[in-house]
Amino acid sequence: MFGLFRRKTPDAVPDIDIGGRQVAVAVVRNARARRISLRADAVHGVVRLTLPPRAPIREGLALLDAQRGWIAARVTSWPRPQPFVPGARIPFEGGEMLLDWHEDHPRGVRRMDTVLRVGGPLSTLSGRTTRWLRAQALDRLEPETRALAAAAGKSVSAVSVRDPASRWGSCSSTGVITYSWRLILAPAWIRQSVVAHEVAHLVHHNHGPDFWALARSLADVDPGTSRRWLTAHGAALHWVGRTSGGQA
Repeated sequence: MFGLFRRKTPDAVPDIDIGGRQVAVAVVRNARARRISLRADAVHGVVRLTLPPRAPIREGLALLDAQRGWIAARVTSWPRPQPFVPGARIPFEGGEMLLDWHEDHPRGVRRMDTVLRVGGPLSTLSGRTTRWLRAQALDRLEPETRALAAAAGKSVSAVSVRDPASRWGSCSSTGVITYSWRLILAPAWIRQSVVAHEVAHLVHHNHGPDFWALARSLADVDPGTSRRWLTAHGAALHWVGRTSGGQA
């Protein structure tokens, strides 16, 4: 079966090797599932095997074996991890920054045009770089959100950033807008289009014609254009700062 399984645990499937790349298989038991299915999750870097509650795991293994060509085709198209290591090039607002680390540099993270200089212990480099990027995202997203909300005649309760896998932004019924900090890695016009989308939800709690008209007018960008960009490039943004795949 597959020939590349490495470990065994109850109702779990071992990692699979795709061209030297170890890929986790996440087993999902779904009460609503009527059949066994596979999904290659490019954001998390896992293959999801969904089974009905009583389906034998061996049938899932058989499907994995039968679909190994399909799995390989999708995994080979996934982005590669882009860890925050010395010399890494980090996407930033449509450009790139070189991550310049040396233990003797000042400990504070400092941007120098297209260079991000970081000192201190190497073990803290990734976390400190991530925190700096998150802060940069919020520094831009909060004023942009409040400005567009005012233009729409609305106010925002709060603006925050997190690291969701499935949404670039969300707007609660209480006026709290939350974004993915990874929008700072995308071109500014992509970020601003997402801001316009969420602010438009302060006015229209649906995706009707009036909503899209407002979102378009607030961003001065065709929402379809930014949506296509995120479809094409969004998964890669989730691999920035990651050392490996398999985040289930």
